[in-house]
Amino acid sequence: MTMQEATTMNTQHDNSTTTITVRPSDLGAILVDQLHLQTTSFSPFAEVLADYTAGSGTVSDGAQQLATDAAFVTAAGVLARPDLRLELLVGGGMAPLGSIRVYASRAAGNMMVAIAPGDGEWDIRLFDTPRSYAEWLARQTGTNTEAGEPNHLAPPCTLSTLVAAFHTVDVFRRTAYQDMLAYKRTVDPMITPEEFRSSAEAAIHSQDIRWLLPSLLVLSPTLAESIGTMGSDGLEQAVKRGFLIGAKRAGGTDTVLLFGEAGTHMGSEFLRSWVSSCGYSLDVVGPDGPRTLQRGYIASTGLANHWFRFDTKDGTLQVNHQPLSLEQYAQKMGDLLLSGTVVERQAGAAVAFVKPKQTILSPAVSREKTISADAAPAKTPKFCPSCGAPLKPGAKFCASCGRPL
Repeated sequence: MTMQEATTMNTQHDNSTTTITVRPSDLGAILVDQLHLQTTSFSPFAEVLADYTAGSGTVSDGAQQLATDAAFVTAAGVLARPDLRLELLVGGGMAPLGSIRVYASRAAGNMMVAIAPGDGEWDIRLFDTPRSYAEWLARQTGTNTEAGEPNHLAPPCTLSTLVAAFHTVDVFRRTAYQDMLAYKRTVDPMITPEEFRSSAEAAIHSQDIRWLLPSLLVLSPTLAESIGTMGSDGLEQAVKRGFLIGAKRAGGTDTVLLFGEAGTHMGSEFLRSWVSSCGYSLDVVGPDGPRTLQRGYIASTGLANHWFRFDTKDGTLQVNHQPLSLEQYAQKMGDLLLSGTVVERQAGAAVAFVKPKQTILSPAVSREKTISADAAPAKTPKFCPSCGAPLKPGAKFCASCGRPL
């Protein structure tokens, strides 16, 4: 076996998990030709198999070994026809944009299979229970903090309040950075309401995950649907909750905003110790097809793992926030996964993935098809409408969540 082939068959075992590394270019030969698996559009394999024709792949020694590896065969069975998926988009703070997904299938019992797609190879991890995956994920994405951090965004909280609070944190950080660049320290930094609103709008459109507010919207892309219906009371609520203080400028009558206790506390916290964030979505396949059970956002700092859950009530999005220790974070994630294991699920209700048959056209028909295609080119969105991941031109499925386009 060559070293290149050896990277296909890389199975590692430790006390809690089994890790497998596989090249996506080998998946067609393994899944279709060797294991004869049928997949659904809910499967992370859908995009990889979109252009694969049965029997067209070359079966390397490594691929042949994976097809007989019990751990990989078990994982492949779950990933081909899953009925539960927890997807996390990770980034912000000191972390680049990435994704982690975990799948389950009733047919495989309590097993959870996590997958982290990459350009050259995919990492697949097997976990015995939802709790074991939750503990691993908390260690990967959270910070080892203790309980007791005050909740400055105690529920109930609206999306407009959350947006204003997050932008307050960003304004505090920006002011601190500007002071450092100018070798000064502003004692009582202030901003006008008009400047606050205009800079918040610019932040929303920037998609720059180095800032807290844009990271919220990039890592939780479904929130974009609610931004248009967001109330206009965010700034007022930020003042009521102590993030900002309304005051009159000295010697004038116009209103300015100063940082309140909550804004100063969380602003300092994220300035000094924001590690990363992740947006999560728990989806299941029920009798009527895929549906979302819960979605939210987690921001981890040196003081707390801030857990935000998004719920829609009477057409209005509501936010539930809790600052958690690492132990509480793992417990919360475990509870989330367990909530998905008890609902009615049916993998077969997902859209079956069927590769279109390839037919050979006559030259005249082929030219006619080409002219028609050139006259009305198909428009591919730049971002997945389901998970928000960037899409390749002409893609038939989202490489991140497997949604057909």
